Amino acid sequence: MTPVRLESLTDLTPSPCCRSLFQPDRMPRKTHQASAYLAISLLAAAPASRLCAQPAAPPATIEVVSPATLIRLYSEAETAMTEQKYDDAVVKLKDLLTKLPEKSSAPLDQLYFTVALAQLLGGHPAEAEAAFTECLKKFPKGDYASRCYLGAGRAAMLQDSKEKKELAAEALKLAAQDPKFRSEAGLWLGQVYTDLGQRDEALKVFRSLMGSDIRSPQQTTAAVEVIGLLADTGKNDDLVYYLDRLINQSGVRDSLAWYANQVISKADAFVGTQSYEPALAIYRSVPPRSEILDIQKRALESQTRDVEILERRVAAEKSKNLGQRSNAAELLGSLKPAVALATEALKGIEEKTDLDAALLMRRGRCLYYLDRAGEALVCFRTIRTKYPESSDAQPAAYAEIVLLNKLKDIPQIKKLCDLYLTKYPKAENAEQIATLAGEVLVQSGKWDEVFNFYRDLEKKFPQSESLPRFIFFQGVAKFQDADFKTSTPLFVKFLKKYNESPLAENALYYLAMSNFLSNEYKKTLGSIKEYLTRFPDGRYAGDMRYRLAFIDFNDKEDDQTDKIIRDLTAYLNKKPDDLAAGSMYCLLGDTYKKKTSNKADENARNEKLAIDAYKKAIATESPDDVKQYALDSATSLLQGNKDWAGIGALHGDFLKNYPDNPLALLSASWVAKALARDGKSDQAAEMLAKALKPKIGDPSSEQVELLIDELVKLIVPRRKPKDLDKDALDKKLVEMMNKAIKGSENATTNARLYYARARLSELLRDRKQADLYLQGIATINAKDPSVLSPALLATSGDILLKLGDLDGAEGMYNRLSDRYKEGNYADAGPVGLGYVALAKENPEKAYKIFENALETNPGMSRFKETTLGKLQAESALGRLEEAEKLALEIVGDRVFRGDAVGKAYILLGEVYRKQAEKVSTDDQLELLKKAYATYQRVYIAYRGYPEVCARAYYEAWQTAQKLGNSELAENTLKALLDDPKLAETEYRKKAAKEAA
Repeated sequence: MTPVRLESLTDLTPSPCCRSLFQPDRMPRKTHQASAYLAISLLAAAPASRLCAQPAAPPATIEVVSPATLIRLYSEAETAMTEQKYDDAVVKLKDLLTKLPEKSSAPLDQLYFTVALAQLLGGHPAEAEAAFTECLKKFPKGDYASRCYLGAGRAAMLQDSKEKKELAAEALKLAAQDPKFRSEAGLWLGQVYTDLGQRDEALKVFRSLMGSDIRSPQQTTAAVEVIGLLADTGKNDDLVYYLDRLINQSGVRDSLAWYANQVISKADAFVGTQSYEPALAIYRSVPPRSEILDIQKRALESQTRDVEILERRVAAEKSKNLGQRSNAAELLGSLKPAVALATEALKGIEEKTDLDAALLMRRGRCLYYLDRAGEALVCFRTIRTKYPESSDAQPAAYAEIVLLNKLKDIPQIKKLCDLYLTKYPKAENAEQIATLAGEVLVQSGKWDEVFNFYRDLEKKFPQSESLPRFIFFQGVAKFQDADFKTSTPLFVKFLKKYNESPLAENALYYLAMSNFLSNEYKKTLGSIKEYLTRFPDGRYAGDMRYRLAFIDFNDKEDDQTDKIIRDLTAYLNKKPDDLAAGSMYCLLGDTYKKKTSNKADENARNEKLAIDAYKKAIATESPDDVKQYALDSATSLLQGNKDWAGIGALHGDFLKNYPDNPLALLSASWVAKALARDGKSDQAAEMLAKALKPKIGDPSSEQVELLIDELVKLIVPRRKPKDLDKDALDKKLVEMMNKAIKGSENATTNARLYYARARLSELLRDRKQADLYLQGIATINAKDPSVLSPALLATSGDILLKLGDLDGAEGMYNRLSDRYKEGNYADAGPVGLGYVALAKENPEKAYKIFENALETNPGMSRFKETTLGKLQAESALGRLEEAEKLALEIVGDRVFRGDAVGKAYILLGEVYRKQAEKVSTDDQLELLKKAYATYQRVYIAYRGYPEVCARAYYEAWQTAQKLGNSELAENTLKALLDDPKLAETEYRKKAAKEAA
């Protein structure tokens, strides 16, 4: 399945023109930073009133102007500054300066500075630079000197040339010498260095300022610029630290809404340039919406009170002389626009009710592009679950599905696709999501659901461009379910309507295979011929030729061996790397093996050619089942010729060429057998121990226990002397196992060590010791079955069930059913769960488990145990007629042999006794006699199975007592108690206890 690409989702991609989440009508312009913030900072420390320390020389002749005129001009200049009419303010201030008397108490340095500031705020950086320079010349040691250096530096920066940037740096360095302006000047200085390409110098400045306070609006504006500059340097750790410090600064918190708007805009810009790391850091630094609103509202309340105080002070100073006035009007003129801007930004935050979801969406997008899928999933899932009504909820739900598809989390994809289609049935991408859900179902292998899903899609989207796909996968679903009667017409329908579809080749192949597997050989030949005509070099061309050869191979009327050999050899010589090459070589081997002659040398030659063909099949890039067939077939031929050297070479080569293949351990066992045949048992054992090493700590490797079995057999002599030292053999085994385990020690290797010792005890006929080892494995790992292999899970489950630890047994069987559905021990899981249900006295559940297992997998390896379990469940449920019928079928079926038949007879006797409880006295006696005879048959015929025999005696004794025949009961009990072979059986002990 082709994963959906997130890059294609416009919902998740920021608009390149998006400057802000809120886009207020008025924002500061970067060209001259025309904000009241600059004025606040530059004027904030102005003295209330004083005479200039070094007044400039007045003109030779000055017109005498009345004080009222001077006050009017000053007031008009103040008003112009307050209303941001900076050009008017410059005119008024210059007029005022020309009209001041020679000896005036007016604050001349403040007036000259304000002229320069008005030029700067009015967008005239060159004139501002000249005015700040003039003020410095006139008042080099004045109270406004540091502010003039700061202003001159900003004015030079805004003229945007290398020469001016260098001048700006010098001015800002001088401004930074004043502690009051160190932070603000340093922030602008860092930007100048960055603009000049002096990154190291810029970083030094920024790092020195990271602990500085950001108090004024101007500092806040500069600090926002620094965020971008730090991000550009690629020093993400510095950026994160800076952002963490910045958010707690008083100046930032006073304008938090505006700050949040600005930094989000910056982060969006970084996303636009695919700089996701700094963008993510910035998004994460933005506080939650509720926190922004709370802090900004409280800050505005305080600032509004300050405005009111300043307004009263300005009104009170209207009649005062210039030299007696404070800078209240200037502060008011700066603070009011700042309050207005913060109020406007706050309004934007209030209107953006889903801000938190929007930020989560942005963070999730960054994390996705940074390949941090787990964290991205958390963001998208949080939006979907916590903010289901936000504008980002739908794209987040889609993004979550896309990510899960990338991670191949099939169960979650299906669940979320269903939720998405339910909530957004009319979404533009609804069909895309539905198609993805279908592809996920295909991967899950739930073919009934696949068929129904695509059939519904065909009905729901009849005009869809994907309609051919919908029909195709309906056919695939039925093909995979082996419902060829349904799949065949679906593929025929597809090929009639969509013969030119990209899926046509696949459909034609499936049609041929549907006919082939339905034994419709004439139709198969037609389909294959059509495929090879249209796609002579197609993906399935080799497989189609293989099917033709297979049909010829099974032709009983006409010997086609020579034709098969000729056709397949010619094709394989032409295309040795065909996908079906392994199967074709296997069929070639089968054909050579089938070919017989009256001449011994020709038969030997054909056998050799067959073995060579199987070897070539092993060397192909084929599935493991093809390789295993070829290995088994070649081994069988070599074994028939007693060519153990050939077997050793065959499997030795496989071990060498495919050391990590699951079949490698089986090959190791064959090599060991070959060595043992050659009298090299110790060498074989060492080789097996070495082969075990890579897999012994992996509980999912099913072949390890088989190899351990072979290893144990190799160290036990075939002819056991009377004085065999069992302890020495056990020590030798432990030493070999420890070599294999070294470096991989865990609970799994520990369990396998004791499994090996148990198998050794069994071979040495110490059943009691073997049981103790196996019981230890089961009980120690009952709480955590995940460390056990399938073989040990099955064994441990049976042991715990027998011990009465039903929860422990259930855990073992559940692990088998959930984790190893396709393995060699897959049947042990459901069968064991059925017996646990019986032990928990839940026969209805047990019956369903056994019935389902038999219906879905009639050829299961534990068919006998499952059928006996079903019989037991039917008896427990009181379905006695069905139970009797099933029991008689079992004892009459040659598939059931040995103790299985004995157990069926015992259950049949139980059925007769239960039937006796429901009838009259005469009929009851007949049924009880019938039950006794059934048990008697078991203890006579099945003495080779002590547990079965002892139970039959016990049940017969119980039945004789119900018959009221004390002599028969006494004789039956005596026979049970006196038989030495039954001394250690469960039911003999039970009978002895009850008879005591």
